[in-house]
Amino acid sequence: MNPEKKLEKILDVALNEELESYEELVKILKKKLPLFNGAKRIAAAALKEYLGDISKMELTQKTISKPEKSKGKVVFEDIKNGRARLFINIGKNQHVSTGDLIREIVKKSGIDGKLIGKIDVHSTYSFFEVPEQNAELVLHSFENAKIKGLPVIVEPAKKKKP
Repeated sequence: MNPEKKLEKILDVALNEELESYEELVKILKKKLPLFNGAKRIAAAALKEYLGDISKMELTQKTISKPEKSKGKVVFEDIKNGRARLFINIGKNQHVSTGDLIREIVKKSGIDGKLIGKIDVHSTYSFFEVPEQNAELVLHSFENAKIKGLPVIVEPAKKKKP
């Protein structure tokens, strides 16, 4: 299998399969590395081992076609300035802060916390913004997730009515 096909397979697995055991393994491996970006280095090492030499590959966002989520295409209605707005069913009543949400988004999706935009925490729900290209990844990373022991649901936010 060529490296491009292998990368497509990796993205498909990341979107569609249960990876909790592997995420636990990454946590264990991170403790062995004295580096801030341990998870990135572990992922890079795994890719190197799996793909072999990629020095001849052209590395761009277009190198890999975007995999389709098995449940169908997700539609993000509320997108402004390249950021998708997401809804999460947890808020102030559950003692959730903006910091809690940022930590959970980073932990579950792996995106850089600096990419997370505006966060609105209401009494029983919240909204947060992420770059449009990361929105589906963030959305799927919260499948069957819990925050502070409570099951959470993340969905694309509906467009605000004028």
